[in-house]
Amino acid sequence: MIISEQVPDFGFSTELNQAHEIFGEKLGIVAYVEGFEDVRFWTKEFQKLNIEINAVEISSIASANGKTAILSAVKNKRIMLGEKLLICIDSDYDYLLSKDIDIYDDHFCFQTYTYSIENYYYNPVGLTELCFEAACTYQGKKDHLELLLLAWSKYIYSCFILYLIENKTQQLDFIKASLKQLTLENLYATPNETHATTNEQKKKFTDKGLTPQNVFLYFRGHDLETAIKKLAEEFVEQLSHQKKADISSTHKSNAAVFIKEYFNKRREIKTLTESRHPHPQNPCYRLLQSDIKAYYLIITL
Repeated sequence: MIISEQVPDFGFSTELNQAHEIFGEKLGIVAYVEGFEDVRFWTKEFQKLNIEINAVEISSIASANGKTAILSAVKNKRIMLGEKLLICIDSDYDYLLSKDIDIYDDHFCFQTYTYSIENYYYNPVGLTELCFEAACTYQGKKDHLELLLLAWSKYIYSCFILYLIENKTQQLDFIKASLKQLTLENLYATPNETHATTNEQKKKFTDKGLTPQNVFLYFRGHDLETAIKKLAEEFVEQLSHQKKADISSTHKSNAAVFIKEYFNKRREIKTLTESRHPHPQNPCYRLLQSDIKAYYLIITL
């Protein structure tokens, strides 16, 4: 076996796993993932089909970290994919741009199809409801954040298509700036017309599931997380301020006791988004679930 200074030899394959099983030692299904937070996400997704995996962050066994280390190990045959040895990775833009198809098409490679797991956590569908839950109060428009982010998606769609095709820094900067300008009151009214695209340019990505209504599934997850988490936290604070006023009006001089109790019972929006179950249905999630179902059939035949 070839040993790399950057990504050491993992010393594990499906065949080795099966050899151990002959002697009564079960190593289980090992799935290499990009980081600590990915352990939680992928373990839960497989558990939904009663498949127990041993998800291991790549950095726990290698000096290199993240997706690049995993793909490099697969390409160099230091990770030999099989029924008992899987990889689970973020798609980034690989799915939309049809990169590394030979790896992604393997039955034992699983991808998010969204840019990253953060796109699932901060999918705006149902996000307002999570804010109500975090704030322990259910007042106001039940789709407030959804409408804000749907309008942003339509506004930025053509620019995003051009960015996927041309990969220009100014296009990326424009998209990131539009995210930073999002506020609870700032509803993008019309699509941006300064980045015109043709139907032919759009079709390639439409066939992959990208539409004007769901750019938030495919754009860089960490940037989306930063912007949407900030919006959600501001909305929770807005709801809490109103709840505090209601408590003060009801309890008058004794309000401080109830206000303190109320704030102690609130929950962090980050905790709620990362524990979503189930994730809202969308083209990416259906593909992810389909891949795991296909794997289930392979290991249960």
